[in-house]
Amino acid sequence: MRTNLATDALPSLLAKLAIPSLVALFASSLYSITDSIFLGKAVGELALAGLGYASPIQLFLVAFAQMFGAGSASVISRALGKQDEKRAGAAFSTALTALVLTVCSLALLFFLLPSLLLKGDNPAIQGQALAYLKILLPFTPLFCASTFLSAILRSEGKADKALLLLLLGNGLNIALDALFILKFGWGIKGAALATALGHTGACAYALSLILNKKLLLKPNKPDFQLLKQIVPLGLPSLVRQLGTTLVIATVNTLLIQTAGQAALASYTIINQLTMLAYLPLSALVMGFSPIAGFAYGASNKKRLRALIKLSLLLQIGIGLLLLAVFQLFSESLVGLFSSDKALVASTLPWVRIVLATIPFIGIQSLGAAYFQSIGKSIQSLLLWTGRQFLFLLPLVLAFSHLFGSKGLWFSFPLSDMLAVGLTIGLLIQEKKREFSLSDAR
Repeated sequence: MRTNLATDALPSLLAKLAIPSLVALFASSLYSITDSIFLGKAVGELALAGLGYASPIQLFLVAFAQMFGAGSASVISRALGKQDEKRAGAAFSTALTALVLTVCSLALLFFLLPSLLLKGDNPAIQGQALAYLKILLPFTPLFCASTFLSAILRSEGKADKALLLLLLGNGLNIALDALFILKFGWGIKGAALATALGHTGACAYALSLILNKKLLLKPNKPDFQLLKQIVPLGLPSLVRQLGTTLVIATVNTLLIQTAGQAALASYTIINQLTMLAYLPLSALVMGFSPIAGFAYGASNKKRLRALIKLSLLLQIGIGLLLLAVFQLFSESLVGLFSSDKALVASTLPWVRIVLATIPFIGIQSLGAAYFQSIGKSIQSLLLWTGRQFLFLLPLVLAFSHLFGSKGLWFSFPLSDMLAVGLTIGLLIQEKKREFSLSDAR
């Protein structure tokens, strides 16, 4: 069924765009969730803590894949729209080359100097993290390329193939986790190898589509002048992911210093559950963005206002439903990741606190997407990154110093509410500006 952004009823249009996005987001998040479940259930608290301690380096490398993927996807989609296949192919080759060179250099640095990058007061956790990274880092070009290639497939409108890529990689990861961890008993090393080979399979599938000429996109000679366009377009994705990486690394370090191994294992579980909780909210934002941009470009303010109102109501409604699920069934959800009753019991109160503000998170996400859709890049970047850099990091550092690890957990909901307040303030300011422009005319 063909989608018309200008005339389709907003509820059905949002559903058409958001539901496939939700499936894709869930598929892309399965790598870390699967590893956490297998390690937590089959190996234990130490392996779970080690996985969480290693995750910032993995996220840091993937941030560059997201940057080059988002930036080149924009250039490629516009070039294909103009039937300029040469430029599209050059943008693809340029971005892929730059990505491989960047992540290979960084991975080599991490591989040669891991002890400097994973300093901590717990040698056992550090040893688990290093064991994971030593297996994963040689596969860095492949696991970053699979993320990049997924964005490239979407840029050509091949959302189904992008989803298949994610499902293929995750299917391999799950099967190999079961084999390497449950049957062979390889522990965290098995989780790393399963993740690496899963991404390798996904990467091979995407490259086969390109090499067998099943896409409009055809690789061309790199033109590194195109990086002047690709990098700025992908920079918001990089900054946002780096903010998340920095928060996780900071919290990991503070928890090891103030609370120990069990607290870090709890944080690893909380991160996975937070990611799951945010998936429906993020999918709705992904459905909202193209409709909002189209309505704004068409100067259809009535449709844009109706879209914002509907999306806000849906975000708050979904958020309240998620809040109920995670408050009422938190013990069962945490239990997915561990059979250790003591760990589950110690994690429960912090899960409930960290996820207490879910109904309000959608306001901030929608505000950021709205400004991005109407071309207000400064406001958009401020909202996408403000929670991490302006609020969460300072609060985590201050509260952990003043109140210890217990204070650290309360910084999460407080930073959420401050980010929502910033969003509302910027939206009110934008509304006043619109009225001023109308009066001037």
